[in-house]
Amino acid sequence: MAVYWFVQYAAWLALLTPVILTIALKVSNLAGESGKAEWLGLILGFGAAAAMISAPIWGAISDRTTARIGRRKPWIVAGAASLLVGLSVMAAATDPLVFGLGWLICQIGSNAAQAALNAVMSDVVPERQHGLMSALLGASMTAATVTGVFLTQFTIGSSWAMFLVPWLLSPLALALFLWLVPDTPAHPQLRERFTFGGIVRAVGLGSLRHRDFAWAFSSRFLVLFAGAFAMTYQVYYLTDFLKVPQAQVAQFMVLSTSLMGSLTFVVSCFGGWLSDKVARRKPFVGFAALLKAVGLGSMAFATTFNQFLVAAALTSVGQGLYYAVDIALCVEVLPDKESAARDMGVLQIANSLPQSLAPTIAPLLLGVAIGGVAGQNYRVMFIVAALIAVIGAAAILPIRKVR
Repeated sequence: MAVYWFVQYAAWLALLTPVILTIALKVSNLAGESGKAEWLGLILGFGAAAAMISAPIWGAISDRTTARIGRRKPWIVAGAASLLVGLSVMAAATDPLVFGLGWLICQIGSNAAQAALNAVMSDVVPERQHGLMSALLGASMTAATVTGVFLTQFTIGSSWAMFLVPWLLSPLALALFLWLVPDTPAHPQLRERFTFGGIVRAVGLGSLRHRDFAWAFSSRFLVLFAGAFAMTYQVYYLTDFLKVPQAQVAQFMVLSTSLMGSLTFVVSCFGGWLSDKVARRKPFVGFAALLKAVGLGSMAFATTFNQFLVAAALTSVGQGLYYAVDIALCVEVLPDKESAARDMGVLQIANSLPQSLAPTIAPLLLGVAIGGVAGQNYRVMFIVAALIAVIGAAAILPIRKVR
C-alpha cells in the first residue's frame, strides 16, 4: 500500500505541477499579457479533452493485457515514459502551439498510467481497507501539489528544470512498484476479446446505465468541475486580482499549498480511516463537497492574501476529504470488477472533462462586470463554482449500494 501510494504520488507530482503553476507561468511568457488567458484555456481545454477520450480506451486495453508481468504494470511504465516526452517538448517550446502539443502528449500518455493505477485499488486492496487506501491516494495528490509548488520556487529560472525536475522521482517509484506490488495478466475471457473491435466496443459508456455508478460519476464530475475553476485560474487570480508580483507567485503558493497540504493530509487520512471504521461513505463525501463549496464561496469575497489563504484552506480540506472517501465509494459501485480499469477510465472522464469545460466557461464568467470594478468578475466565477459543488454534494444522496 505504501508503494502504491508512492507511485501515485510520483505520477501526480510530474503531472500536477504544470497544471497548478508552471503552465500558467510559461504561457504568460510565450503569449504575453494580452493572450495568456485565451491560450491557457485552449491548451488546458484540449489537453483535458484528449485525456477524457483516452482514459477509457487505455482502461479497456489494460483490462485485456496479457503481459507476463501483469495487465497494469506495462501501462504504468509506458505512461511515465510518455509524460517525460511531453514535458520535454513543453520545456523546449518557443511558441504556444508547440507548447500545447507537448501538453497533449502528456495528457494522452499519462492516462495510460492513470487508468491502470486506478484499477490497482480494485485488484489488490481488500474492501475493508478501501477507505484508508482511498485517503492515501487522495493525500498523494495534495502531497504532490505541495512538493511541486515548493520545487518550482527553485526551478523557476529554467524552463527545463521547471518541467522535468518534478518527473525525476518516477523511475524510483516505478522500480519499487514493479518489484513489490502484485499484478496478474488479463482474465482468460477478456484475452479472447483482445481485438481492435473488442476494444472499441469495450470503451462504450454502457457502465453509466448502472444507476449507482451514474450517480457517483455525476457527483464526481460536478465537485471536480467546481474545483477546476480555482485550480486553473489561481495564478492569474493572485497576479491580476490580489496584485501579487509574478516573481513572487511561487513563494506565495508555497505558503498557501503548505498550509493547505498539511491540513488536507491529516483530515483526509483521518476521514478515510474513520470511513472504514463506521462503514459509511456517503456522509463523508457529501460533507466534503459542501465544505469545498464554502471555501469557494469564501474565495469569491477574499480581498487580501490572508483571506485567500483561509478560503483556499477550506477548499483544499474539502477536496482532500472528498478524494479520500470518494475513490472508495466509486470502487464499491463498479459494475464489473473484471473490467475495473475500463470503468475507472470512464470515471476518469469526470476528472478530465471539468478541466476542459472550466477554461472554456471561465472567460465568460470573468467577463461579467460587478459594480464596474475591474477584477471583481472573479467573484462571479467562484460563486458559480460554489453552487456547482453544492449540487455535486446532493448527487451522492440517490446512491443505494453504498451507505
